[in-house]
Amino acid sequence: MNNKQPEGLEQLDFKLLLAFTNAYQDLYEAGEISEEQFEELLSLIENYRDYTLKDFKKKLESIF
Repeated sequence: MNNKQPEGLEQLDFKLLLAFTNAYQDLYEAGEISEEQFEELLSLIENYRDYTLKDFKKKLESIF
């Protein structure tokens, strides 16, 4: 398998993304964020590797 990330980082990425997603899902279920915001967030998370950290933060801020 030809990974671009050092061994173990892919698993860490998954755990962090899962925790991030779960936190925002809790906010959605509590009515703190809209369905549209939650869907945009899920898309952002799904494509996080397409963004620099700076661009990811800007996109996240634009959602909320």
